[in-house]
Amino acid sequence: MPSVDLFGILAALALAVAAFLSSRRNAGHPYADEVYAMTPRKHRRYAALGLLFALAIAAAEALHLPTVPLDAVLTLVIVFYATSFLRGFSDV
Repeated sequence: MPSVDLFGILAALALAVAAFLSSRRNAGHPYADEVYAMTPRKHRRYAALGLLFALAIAAAEALHLPTVPLDAVLTLVIVFYATSFLRGFSDV
């Protein structure tokens, strides 16, 4: 049975959806823009990056290439995205 990196694809899509939804909600919150520099545009960039990773992992699977390096970089991107919100909470 071939192994499919379904977890990597789902994690990338989860990043894309979460970032896209945050870009829509972030429009009325100047705190996010001023304190930790997460503008709606930056959220959309993370959403695009999530889609790019989902496509790259799927392409690597289709070409029978290893996906572990993509998963590692995706994990770092997700950590960077998640910790961008924590910077704003350090002053509270």
